[in-house]
Amino acid sequence: MSTVDHASRTSAHKPGRPARHTAPAPRRTLRSLFARHTCLFAVLLAATLLIANLALQPRFGATSQLAALAPLGIAAMASVPSIMSGRGGIDLSVSPLMTLSGLLYATQLQPAGLGGYVALPLLMAVGALVGTLTGVLIVVGRLQPIVVTLAMFFVLTGVDLKLSPSPTTISGSWMAGFAGSMGPVPGGLVALAVPAALWLLVTRLTTYGSLLRSVGGNDVTAFTSGVPVGAVRVLAYSLGGAMAAVGGLVLIGLASTAEAGTSTSYTLIAIAAVSLGGIPLQGGGGGIANALAGAAAIYLLQSLLGVLQVPQTWLQVIYGVLLIGAVLFGAVAARELKERR
Repeated sequence: MSTVDHASRTSAHKPGRPARHTAPAPRRTLRSLFARHTCLFAVLLAATLLIANLALQPRFGATSQLAALAPLGIAAMASVPSIMSGRGGIDLSVSPLMTLSGLLYATQLQPAGLGGYVALPLLMAVGALVGTLTGVLIVVGRLQPIVVTLAMFFVLTGVDLKLSPSPTTISGSWMAGFAGSMGPVPGGLVALAVPAALWLLVTRLTTYGSLLRSVGGNDVTAFTSGVPVGAVRVLAYSLGGAMAAVGGLVLIGLASTAEAGTSTSYTLIAIAAVSLGGIPLQGGGGGIANALAGAAAIYLLQSLLGVLQVPQTWLQVIYGVLLIGAVLFGAVAARELKERR
């Protein structure tokens, strides 16, 4: 080592001399903020719409609004596991599965004397079985999720019509609390808490949450690391089915009827809520908080447009514009996050 090199090295470490940075600290830009918090766009939009609704509707009660939001929120949450599992796992069968749950209660469980609280775990088990069947067809058959879930959509819609060609009225049910209050707690909040608790129980108290993210992010890498990719994906559809089953009981509580006509009500709007919430449709990221934020934004937008008497025909246009904006912003934020890594 030369004398010059030795002097330069020792001088660089002398105390009191300021450290020399080789690269500037990353700037905290707006894009990076949204990249780190993917649901922030939907949260800000929902907050803005909530303020507008409160200003225009003095009687905008929390209990009634949470009850009306609950079915959409549950449908959005039930769509999350399959999307997070990757490979374009958009589950189109969530909405008819919700309706199937309500119809099974009205036509099978209640007449058999199983109309009490025991109906909830029974119907969640049925939803999980349907989701498991969907997942097995996708994984074992190596079929595209969009094709399988579309087929299940038609199958379940037909089953719904077979169970109840006309609306079935339900009276004196404990599910009426979903439309009002259950003790001191708003019923809509209780309805949203049931699938949320199931999600947290499975993903936070076990390693499944990290496995689901790894499979959705890169299933090849996950497979080479020893992760059972197929089982993780099947469980994702099973979990989504169990969560969707809760929505059918909520629909009964709101309308006091079970009808096959609601089979298609939440199919596309649930996916819109997930997208608006910032969950990447390619999988591997997000969570139920994103879905709930997106669902709240869409519901509050519906309410605001109703007060402003905007024609119903414009709703789809506005949804499309919002989704395009959210997807474009999400793409920019994702690029910012990739550049920072």
